[in-house]
Amino acid sequence: MKYKIKTMTIYTLTLLGSDNIQNRILSQFIKDNLNQVVRISKCELLLAQSCPENSLLLIDVNNLDEDETLHWQNILASNTGNISTILLNTDDFHDKQKILRWPNCCGVFANNTPLKEFIIGMEKILNGEYWLPRSVMTELLQHYRTDFKPSAQPTTALTSRELDVLALLPTCKSNIEIADILFVSEHTVKSHLYKVFKKIDVKNRLQAMSWVKENLQ
Repeated sequence: MKYKIKTMTIYTLTLLGSDNIQNRILSQFIKDNLNQVVRISKCELLLAQSCPENSLLLIDVNNLDEDETLHWQNILASNTGNISTILLNTDDFHDKQKILRWPNCCGVFANNTPLKEFIIGMEKILNGEYWLPRSVMTELLQHYRTDFKPSAQPTTALTSRELDVLALLPTCKSNIEIADILFVSEHTVKSHLYKVFKKIDVKNRLQAMSWVKENLQ
Protein backbone atom coordinates (compact mmCIF):
# COMPACT_ATOMS: atom_id res chain seq x y z
CA MET A 1 0.00 0.00 0.00
CA LYS A 2 1.28 3.46 -0.90
CA TYR A 3 0.48 6.38 1.36
CA LYS A 4 1.28 9.04 -1.26
CA ILE A 5 3.43 11.23 0.94
CA LYS A 6 5.87 13.55 -0.79
CA THR A 7 9.06 15.14 0.49
CA MET A 8 11.09 17.96 -1.04
CA THR A 9 14.64 17.10 0.08
CA ILE A 10 16.54 14.09 -1.22
CA TYR A 11 18.51 12.41 1.56
CA THR A 12 21.26 9.81 1.64
CA LEU A 13 19.62 6.99 3.58
CA THR A 14 21.49 3.92 4.79
CA LEU A 15 19.89 0.97 6.54
CA LEU A 16 22.40 -0.59 8.91
CA GLY A 17 22.20 -4.34 8.48
CA SER A 18 22.59 -7.34 6.21
CA ASP A 19 21.23 -7.47 2.68
CA ASN A 20 18.39 -9.83 3.59
CA ILE A 21 14.74 -10.11 2.58
CA GLN A 22 13.41 -8.12 5.54
CA ASN A 23 15.72 -5.17 4.92
CA ARG A 24 15.03 -5.23 1.18
CA ILE A 25 11.30 -5.03 1.86
CA LEU A 26 11.75 -2.06 4.19
CA SER A 27 14.06 -0.34 1.70
CA GLN A 28 11.53 -0.78 -1.12
CA PHE A 29 8.67 0.34 1.14
CA ILE A 30 10.46 3.62 1.90
CA LYS A 31 11.29 4.13 -1.77
CA ASP A 32 7.70 3.52 -2.86
CA ASN A 33 6.16 5.85 -0.27
CA LEU A 34 8.77 8.57 0.18
CA ASN A 35 10.70 8.51 -3.09
CA GLN A 36 13.94 7.96 -1.17
CA VAL A 37 16.53 5.36 -2.15
CA VAL A 38 17.83 3.37 0.83
CA ARG A 39 21.13 1.54 0.59
CA ILE A 40 21.65 -1.47 2.86
CA SER A 41 25.06 -1.94 4.42
CA LYS A 42 26.90 -2.98 7.54
CA CYS A 43 30.18 -1.65 6.21
CA GLU A 44 32.01 0.85 8.41
CA LEU A 45 33.73 2.31 5.35
CA LEU A 46 30.48 4.06 4.47
CA LEU A 47 30.75 6.07 7.66
CA ALA A 48 34.51 6.49 7.49
CA GLN A 49 34.14 8.35 4.21
CA SER A 50 33.13 11.99 4.06
CA CYS A 51 29.36 11.90 4.35
CA PRO A 52 27.21 14.41 2.49
CA GLU A 53 24.70 16.62 4.22
CA ASN A 54 21.26 15.11 4.84
CA SER A 55 22.68 11.68 5.68
CA LEU A 56 20.39 9.43 7.71
CA LEU A 57 21.33 6.08 9.22
CA LEU A 58 18.43 3.75 10.04
CA ILE A 59 19.38 1.34 12.82
CA ASP A 60 17.40 -1.77 13.75
CA VAL A 61 18.39 -1.88 17.41
CA ASN A 62 16.65 -5.22 17.82
CA ASN A 63 19.31 -6.86 15.64
CA LEU A 64 22.31 -5.49 17.54
CA ASP A 65 23.79 -7.17 20.59
CA GLU A 66 25.36 -5.12 23.40
CA ASP A 67 28.87 -5.15 21.92
CA GLU A 68 27.66 -4.20 18.44
CA THR A 69 25.54 -1.41 19.88
CA LEU A 70 28.50 0.09 21.75
CA HIS A 71 30.71 -0.36 18.68
CA TRP A 72 28.40 1.61 16.40
CA GLN A 73 27.71 4.29 18.99
CA ASN A 74 31.45 4.91 19.25
CA ILE A 75 31.82 5.06 15.47
CA LEU A 76 28.99 7.56 15.15
CA ALA A 77 30.28 9.64 18.06
CA SER A 78 33.62 10.06 16.28
CA ASN A 79 31.95 11.00 12.99
CA THR A 80 31.97 14.59 11.76
CA GLY A 81 28.30 15.03 12.65
CA ASN A 82 26.81 14.85 9.16
CA ILE A 83 24.95 11.65 10.05
CA SER A 84 21.67 11.64 11.95
CA THR A 85 20.36 8.38 13.38
CA ILE A 86 16.89 6.83 13.35
CA LEU A 87 16.23 3.95 15.75
CA LEU A 88 13.94 1.16 14.57
CA ASN A 89 12.20 -1.62 16.52
CA THR A 90 12.84 -0.17 19.95
CA ASP A 91 10.99 -1.57 22.95
CA ASP A 92 7.55 -0.12 23.59
CA PHE A 93 9.04 1.23 26.83
CA HIS A 94 11.42 3.92 25.60
CA ASP A 95 14.59 4.17 27.69
CA LYS A 96 15.85 7.76 27.70
CA GLN A 97 19.42 6.77 28.56
CA LYS A 98 19.62 4.30 25.67
CA ILE A 99 18.36 6.93 23.24
CA LEU A 100 20.83 9.54 24.49
CA ARG A 101 23.73 7.18 23.78
CA TRP A 102 22.98 7.35 20.04
CA PRO A 103 24.57 10.50 18.56
CA ASN A 104 22.28 12.87 16.64
CA CYS A 105 19.18 10.74 17.15
CA CYS A 106 16.29 12.38 15.30
CA GLY A 107 13.71 9.59 15.28
CA VAL A 108 12.51 6.61 17.31
CA PHE A 109 10.08 3.94 16.11
CA ALA A 110 8.90 1.18 18.45
CA ASN A 111 8.52 -2.39 17.21
CA ASN A 112 4.72 -2.02 17.25
CA THR A 113 4.61 1.17 15.14
CA PRO A 114 1.90 0.97 12.43
CA LEU A 115 3.27 1.30 8.89
CA LYS A 116 1.26 4.44 8.19
CA GLU A 117 2.61 6.09 11.34
CA PHE A 118 6.13 5.05 10.35
CA ILE A 119 5.79 6.78 6.99
CA ILE A 120 4.31 9.91 8.60
CA GLY A 121 7.19 10.01 11.08
CA MET A 122 9.78 9.50 8.35
CA GLU A 123 8.21 12.31 6.34
CA LYS A 124 8.58 14.63 9.35
CA ILE A 125 12.24 13.66 9.71
CA LEU A 126 12.90 14.14 5.99
CA ASN A 127 11.40 17.62 6.29
CA GLY A 128 13.86 18.55 9.04
CA GLU A 129 11.77 17.74 12.10
CA TYR A 130 12.17 15.19 14.89
CA TRP A 131 9.99 12.15 15.57
CA LEU A 132 10.25 11.28 19.24
CA PRO A 133 7.50 10.00 21.56
CA ARG A 134 6.08 12.63 23.90
CA SER A 135 7.12 10.46 26.85
CA VAL A 136 10.72 10.59 25.64
CA MET A 137 10.57 14.36 25.17
CA THR A 138 9.31 14.70 28.75
CA GLU A 139 12.13 12.49 30.05
CA LEU A 140 14.70 14.44 28.06
CA LEU A 141 13.45 17.66 29.62
CA GLN A 142 13.89 16.13 33.05
CA HIS A 143 17.35 14.94 32.01
CA TYR A 144 18.40 18.46 31.03
CA ARG A 145 16.99 19.87 34.28
CA THR A 146 18.79 17.30 36.42
CA ASP A 147 22.11 17.46 34.60
CA PHE A 148 22.20 21.24 34.20
CA LYS A 149 25.46 22.60 35.63
CA PRO A 150 25.15 26.33 36.40
CA SER A 151 28.90 26.51 37.07
CA ALA A 152 29.48 26.72 33.30
CA GLN A 153 27.64 30.05 33.35
CA PRO A 154 27.85 31.31 36.96
CA THR A 155 26.04 34.59 36.25
CA THR A 156 23.16 32.89 34.44
CA ALA A 157 19.92 32.48 36.38
CA LEU A 158 17.52 30.49 34.22
CA THR A 159 14.07 29.69 35.54
CA SER A 160 12.73 26.16 35.31
CA ARG A 161 10.45 27.04 32.40
CA GLU A 162 13.17 28.95 30.56
CA LEU A 163 15.38 25.89 30.87
CA ASP A 164 12.58 23.73 29.44
CA VAL A 165 12.25 25.99 26.40
CA LEU A 166 16.01 26.17 25.90
CA ALA A 167 16.44 22.41 26.13
CA LEU A 168 13.83 21.87 23.41
CA LEU A 169 15.53 24.13 20.85
CA PRO A 170 17.70 21.39 19.28
CA THR A 171 14.76 19.01 18.83
CA CYS A 172 11.96 21.38 17.82
CA LYS A 173 11.86 23.15 14.50
CA SER A 174 9.53 25.96 15.55
CA ASN A 175 8.19 27.84 18.55
CA ILE A 176 4.81 26.27 17.87
CA GLU A 177 6.26 22.78 18.44
CA ILE A 178 7.82 23.89 21.72
CA ALA A 179 4.53 25.46 22.79
CA ASP A 180 2.67 22.24 21.98
CA ILE A 181 5.01 20.10 24.08
CA LEU A 182 4.94 22.49 27.05
CA PHE A 183 1.21 23.23 26.74
CA VAL A 184 1.74 27.00 26.53
CA SER A 185 1.10 29.62 23.86
CA GLU A 186 3.54 30.48 21.09
CA HIS A 187 3.69 34.02 22.49
CA THR A 188 4.83 32.62 25.86
CA VAL A 189 7.61 30.67 24.16
CA LYS A 190 8.78 33.80 22.31
CA SER A 191 8.78 35.74 25.56
CA HIS A 192 10.86 33.05 27.30
CA LEU A 193 13.34 32.91 24.41
CA TYR A 194 13.77 36.69 24.46
CA LYS A 195 14.70 36.56 28.15
CA VAL A 196 16.88 33.46 27.71
CA PHE A 197 18.90 34.96 24.86
CA LYS A 198 19.74 37.94 27.07
CA LYS A 199 20.67 35.78 30.05
CA ILE A 200 23.03 33.49 28.15
CA ASP A 201 24.30 36.32 25.93
CA VAL A 202 23.38 34.95 22.50
CA LYS A 203 21.75 36.68 19.52
CA ASN A 204 19.92 33.90 17.70
CA ARG A 205 18.61 30.32 17.85
CA LEU A 206 21.76 28.86 16.32
CA GLN A 207 23.94 30.38 19.02
CA ALA A 208 21.45 29.27 21.66
CA MET A 209 21.54 25.70 20.34
CA SER A 210 25.32 25.77 20.50
CA TRP A 211 25.07 26.96 24.11
CA VAL A 212 22.70 24.09 24.88
CA LYS A 213 25.12 21.58 23.37
CA GLU A 214 28.00 22.90 25.47
CA ASN A 215 26.16 23.37 28.75
CA LEU A 216 23.12 21.09 28.90
CA GLN A 217 24.15 17.93 27.05
